[in-house]
Amino acid sequence: MKISKILAGMSAAALAASMMSLAAFADETATVKADLTGGTVSLIDEKDDDGVVTKTGVLTGTNVKLSDVCGIDVNVTVGADSAAKIEAGDWIGGGLGYNSESTGWASKEWSFQEGAKDVTGVKAADGSYDFVLKGTDPVFADTDTYAQVWLQNWTTEDFTFNAFTLLDKDGNPLLVVESDKEQGGNSVDLSAYDATEVTLAGNGKAKVDTGKVRVNVNNPWGEDVDKLITPADFEGVDAIAVTAEFDAITDPVDFAINFAIFSDNGPQYWGEGNAANKGCSTEAVTVNADGSYTFLLKFDEPLTVDGDLFLDLQSAFEAATDDDIPFAAKVTSVKALTLKDAPASSESTESTDSTDSDESKVILVDSTDSKTNSATTSSKAANNASNTNPSTGAAALAAVGVALAGAAVVATKKRK
Repeated sequence: MKISKILAGMSAAALAASMMSLAAFADETATVKADLTGGTVSLIDEKDDDGVVTKTGVLTGTNVKLSDVCGIDVNVTVGADSAAKIEAGDWIGGGLGYNSESTGWASKEWSFQEGAKDVTGVKAADGSYDFVLKGTDPVFADTDTYAQVWLQNWTTEDFTFNAFTLLDKDGNPLLVVESDKEQGGNSVDLSAYDATEVTLAGNGKAKVDTGKVRVNVNNPWGEDVDKLITPADFEGVDAIAVTAEFDAITDPVDFAINFAIFSDNGPQYWGEGNAANKGCSTEAVTVNADGSYTFLLKFDEPLTVDGDLFLDLQSAFEAATDDDIPFAAKVTSVKALTLKDAPASSESTESTDSTDSDESKVILVDSTDSKTNSATTSSKAANNASNTNPSTGAAALAAVGVALAGAAVVATKKRK
């Protein structure tokens, strides 16, 4: 009886200790929201001369102490300007680091060129990069009355800051600070097509025409800056995909492709429900936040280009002049799309005496246009925790250990 009570007490203590450990572990990798627009994050409360808090620090209300921070991982999404320069190998660089009473203005330089500076931007996904600065010693002192982590771009201006992850002495995440600004964009399934990237003569811009805001892709009646493509590049295509990047969006704006081919009886589209629409189809996309959006125009039959064509992104947004447009837009990609042939079925069938055969039939599969807006914030909080229980040799404690390990696995899975 006495041994069983001891084992029961040990089991309860082990369970409580394990639950406390899991709770602490979950707190260590908590996620908070903050304004990352300027690329600077305040870790502790900023106060005025009267001691009034003017800005809440991201550590406030968490279990992370200032002296726990030994590094940062800054994740950004680059815009069209930076992306083009990175692709061309042009120089893009800046600084990142810390600012506090104990550190002073502590700065390291970064670039996208391997080994050129202290930190190299590492590609995390298409258009997304990480800048990691880490060490084994605390960066700040708990006595600091102000403390910041920051990243600056000295070459271009089209960085969107997605997350600042604070790192411990082992390089593991302490706290993920994500942008509180909604990130827009959409994804369109083009897997049914063979895609050819069309060379652009420029990027165009949002401008006013007949009182409405549009982004020209090819306007034969406009200026040279309104003619971004060569019409002959679209001979025989089954669809056209136009991607544009929008900035400074404060209210949702619907954009859709307008199109006309100048050959006799050619396809055209002038907005949903327009009586002149024929031979093609598209859908409006709601641009509800800054980001990259793709628009898809599908043709009923392969396109015949006999002369010129008109193509733009048209909105119902009204403005008197170009200077009155509150947001910016530019075309970043245009793709000529041709449908792929679906592969023949590999299912085996019994032979019959029928003279009709399905083996030679080709099935054309159309794509599904997905217009779901999605947030693109990114953080890489790696889970390196070890959930182990010491062996006691007692059957009761072994069972508890298995249960605790299972609970740890479940908790770990929930965090991913």
